[in-house]
Amino acid sequence: MEDDLVILIEKIIQLNLKIGKDVGVISYNETPLKKLLLNGITTISTDFKGMGLMAAEMIKNQEIAHQELSFKLTLRQSL
Repeated sequence: MEDDLVILIEKIIQLNLKIGKDVGVISYNETPLKKLLLNGITTISTDFKGMGLMAAEMIKNQEIAHQELSFKLTLRQSL
């Protein structure tokens, strides 16, 4: 959750730690803010476009199934 990321960053700043040197941070799901925050936060993100396309196909075909969905790792300065 984004609130947890804020709490973590506040704690890191409070302890005078350097993100990417003293501690690494990885967050779930890409947002525009994570590109800019603290020179960039590394993210692991679901392929939301792929999820939407897959869901649309399942609805169109009246199909119920468990499907794998790919994730994308975006490396930034927080590691």
